[in-house]
Amino acid sequence: MEFDHVLSVRSSVRRYTDEPVSEEDIKRIVAAGEEVPVGHFDFKNYAIAAITDKTVLKLLAEENDALSGRGDPIYGAPLLLLIMSTPEAQEDSIKLNAGIMAENMHLKAVDLGLGSICIYSFIRTLNRVEGYGKYFKAMHLPEGLKPAMAVAVGHTPMAQRERRFVARIPAFRIDGKE
Repeated sequence: MEFDHVLSVRSSVRRYTDEPVSEEDIKRIVAAGEEVPVGHFDFKNYAIAAITDKTVLKLLAEENDALSGRGDPIYGAPLLLLIMSTPEAQEDSIKLNAGIMAENMHLKAVDLGLGSICIYSFIRTLNRVEGYGKYFKAMHLPEGLKPAMAVAVGHTPMAQRERRFVARIPAFRIDGKE
Protein backbone atom coordinates (compact mmCIF):
# COMPACT_ATOMS: atom_id res chain seq x y z
CA MET A 1 0.00 0.00 0.00
CA GLU A 2 1.30 3.50 -0.76
CA PHE A 3 2.40 5.40 2.35
CA ASP A 4 0.07 8.40 1.90
CA HIS A 5 -2.84 5.98 1.49
CA VAL A 6 -1.85 4.17 4.72
CA LEU A 7 -1.90 7.52 6.52
CA SER A 8 -5.31 8.40 5.10
CA VAL A 9 -6.98 5.12 6.14
CA ARG A 10 -5.23 4.75 9.50
CA SER A 11 -7.75 4.83 12.32
CA SER A 12 -8.19 3.51 15.84
CA VAL A 13 -10.23 0.32 15.51
CA ARG A 14 -12.40 -0.87 18.39
CA ARG A 15 -14.15 -3.86 16.76
CA TYR A 16 -12.50 -7.13 15.80
CA THR A 17 -13.48 -10.52 14.47
CA ASP A 18 -12.34 -13.80 16.06
CA GLU A 19 -10.06 -14.56 13.09
CA PRO A 20 -6.46 -14.89 14.31
CA VAL A 21 -3.68 -12.77 12.88
CA SER A 22 -1.33 -14.94 10.82
CA GLU A 23 2.17 -15.70 12.08
CA GLU A 24 3.58 -14.00 8.97
CA ASP A 25 1.63 -10.80 9.69
CA ILE A 26 2.68 -10.88 13.36
CA LYS A 27 6.33 -11.13 12.30
CA ARG A 28 5.94 -8.25 9.84
CA ILE A 29 4.24 -6.02 12.42
CA VAL A 30 6.83 -6.79 15.10
CA ALA A 31 9.61 -6.11 12.58
CA ALA A 32 8.07 -2.69 11.91
CA GLY A 33 8.34 -1.97 15.64
CA GLU A 34 11.95 -3.13 15.68
CA GLU A 35 12.91 -0.87 12.77
CA VAL A 36 12.52 2.36 14.71
CA PRO A 37 15.33 4.72 15.60
CA VAL A 38 15.67 4.40 19.38
CA GLY A 39 17.30 7.36 21.13
CA HIS A 40 20.95 6.87 22.06
CA PHE A 41 20.91 3.44 20.33
CA ASP A 42 19.24 2.11 23.49
CA PHE A 43 17.79 -0.95 21.70
CA LYS A 44 18.91 -3.43 24.36
CA ASN A 45 16.57 -1.82 26.89
CA TYR A 46 13.36 -2.48 24.95
CA ALA A 47 11.36 -5.59 24.12
CA ILE A 48 8.15 -6.40 22.27
CA ALA A 49 5.86 -9.27 23.31
CA ALA A 50 3.34 -10.54 20.75
CA ILE A 51 0.51 -11.98 22.85
CA THR A 52 -2.15 -14.26 21.37
CA ASP A 53 -2.66 -16.42 24.47
CA LYS A 54 -6.41 -16.25 25.08
CA THR A 55 -5.97 -16.87 28.82
CA VAL A 56 -3.68 -13.86 29.20
CA LEU A 57 -5.96 -11.66 27.07
CA LYS A 58 -9.01 -12.75 29.08
CA LEU A 59 -7.20 -11.99 32.37
CA LEU A 60 -6.40 -8.51 31.07
CA ALA A 61 -10.04 -7.87 30.09
CA GLU A 62 -11.46 -9.19 33.38
CA GLU A 63 -8.97 -7.37 35.56
CA ASN A 64 -9.41 -4.08 33.72
CA ASP A 65 -13.21 -4.35 33.87
CA ALA A 66 -13.17 -5.14 37.60
CA LEU A 67 -10.91 -2.18 38.33
CA SER A 68 -12.29 0.46 35.97
CA GLY A 69 -15.68 -0.83 34.85
CA ARG A 70 -14.62 -0.03 31.31
CA GLY A 71 -14.43 -3.56 29.93
CA ASP A 72 -11.76 -4.99 27.68
CA PRO A 73 -9.08 -2.37 26.97
CA ILE A 74 -8.11 -4.12 23.72
CA TYR A 75 -11.70 -4.53 22.48
CA GLY A 76 -11.44 -8.27 21.87
CA ALA A 77 -8.46 -8.03 19.52
CA PRO A 78 -6.77 -11.42 19.10
CA LEU A 79 -3.27 -9.92 19.19
CA LEU A 80 -1.73 -7.59 21.74
CA LEU A 81 1.72 -6.17 21.07
CA LEU A 82 3.19 -5.06 24.37
CA ILE A 83 6.17 -2.71 24.20
CA MET A 84 8.32 -2.88 27.32
CA SER A 85 11.44 -1.29 28.72
CA THR A 86 14.05 -2.41 31.22
CA PRO A 87 14.97 -0.44 34.36
CA GLU A 88 18.14 0.66 32.53
CA ALA A 89 16.23 2.47 29.76
CA GLN A 90 16.62 6.24 29.82
CA GLU A 91 13.51 7.30 31.74
CA ASP A 92 12.93 10.53 29.82
CA SER A 93 12.89 8.66 26.48
CA ILE A 94 10.76 5.59 27.26
CA LYS A 95 7.35 6.98 26.24
CA LEU A 96 8.81 8.64 23.15
CA ASN A 97 10.58 5.49 21.95
CA ALA A 98 7.62 3.25 22.79
CA GLY A 99 5.24 5.63 21.02
CA ILE A 100 7.32 5.55 17.85
CA MET A 101 7.44 1.74 18.00
CA ALA A 102 3.67 1.61 18.51
CA GLU A 103 2.95 3.94 15.61
CA ASN A 104 5.20 1.94 13.28
CA MET A 105 3.35 -1.25 14.22
CA HIS A 106 -0.01 0.50 13.94
CA LEU A 107 0.84 1.72 10.42
CA LYS A 108 2.12 -1.72 9.37
CA ALA A 109 -1.12 -3.32 10.56
CA VAL A 110 -3.05 -0.85 8.38
CA ASP A 111 -0.75 -1.65 5.47
CA LEU A 112 -1.62 -5.34 5.91
CA GLY A 113 -5.36 -4.58 5.90
CA LEU A 114 -5.74 -5.18 9.65
CA GLY A 115 -7.40 -3.04 12.29
CA SER A 116 -5.38 -1.73 15.22
CA ILE A 117 -5.33 0.75 18.06
CA CYS A 118 -2.53 2.16 20.21
CA ILE A 119 -3.36 1.79 23.90
CA TYR A 120 -1.89 3.13 27.11
CA SER A 121 -4.73 3.19 29.68
CA PHE A 122 -4.27 -0.30 31.14
CA ILE A 123 -0.51 0.24 31.29
CA ARG A 124 -1.00 3.44 33.27
CA THR A 125 -3.16 1.41 35.66
CA LEU A 126 -0.50 -1.31 35.93
CA ASN A 127 2.06 1.31 36.90
CA ARG A 128 -0.21 3.07 39.43
CA VAL A 129 -2.47 0.50 41.11
CA GLU A 130 -1.01 -1.89 43.66
CA GLY A 131 -1.95 -5.52 43.03
CA TYR A 132 -3.05 -4.96 39.41
CA GLY A 133 -1.32 -6.95 36.69
CA LYS A 134 -2.24 -10.64 37.00
CA TYR A 135 -2.23 -10.78 33.19
CA PHE A 136 1.33 -9.41 33.14
CA LYS A 137 2.58 -11.96 35.68
CA ALA A 138 0.87 -14.76 33.70
CA MET A 139 3.15 -14.08 30.72
CA HIS A 140 6.29 -15.15 32.64
CA LEU A 141 8.48 -12.55 30.95
CA PRO A 142 12.09 -11.90 31.97
CA GLU A 143 12.43 -10.05 35.28
CA GLY A 144 12.55 -6.27 35.16
CA LEU A 145 10.55 -5.61 31.99
CA LYS A 146 7.93 -2.91 32.44
CA PRO A 147 5.13 -2.14 29.94
CA ALA A 148 5.39 1.23 28.22
CA MET A 149 2.81 1.12 25.39
CA ALA A 150 0.63 -1.38 23.54
CA VAL A 151 -0.98 -1.98 20.17
CA ALA A 152 -4.03 -4.21 19.75
CA VAL A 153 -4.36 -5.80 16.30
CA GLY A 154 -6.87 -7.96 14.50
CA HIS A 155 -9.14 -8.48 11.55
CA THR A 156 -12.08 -6.10 11.65
CA PRO A 157 -15.53 -6.08 10.09
CA MET A 158 -15.03 -2.36 9.45
CA ALA A 159 -13.87 -1.33 5.98
CA GLN A 160 -10.82 0.86 5.63
CA ARG A 161 -12.05 4.25 4.47
CA GLU A 162 -9.90 7.04 3.19
CA ARG A 163 -10.32 10.27 5.13
CA ARG A 164 -10.07 13.69 3.57
CA PHE A 165 -7.16 15.55 5.17
CA VAL A 166 -8.21 18.30 7.54
CA ALA A 167 -5.47 20.24 9.29
CA ARG A 168 -6.28 20.20 13.01
CA ILE A 169 -2.95 21.15 14.49
CA PRO A 170 -1.47 24.63 14.01
CA ALA A 171 1.65 24.46 11.86
CA PHE A 172 4.12 27.31 11.43
CA ARG A 173 6.69 27.89 8.72
CA ILE A 174 9.78 29.83 9.80
CA ASP A 175 12.03 30.43 6.82
CA GLY A 176 13.69 33.81 7.47
CA LYS A 177 12.12 35.37 4.38
CA GLU A 178 10.35 38.71 4.74
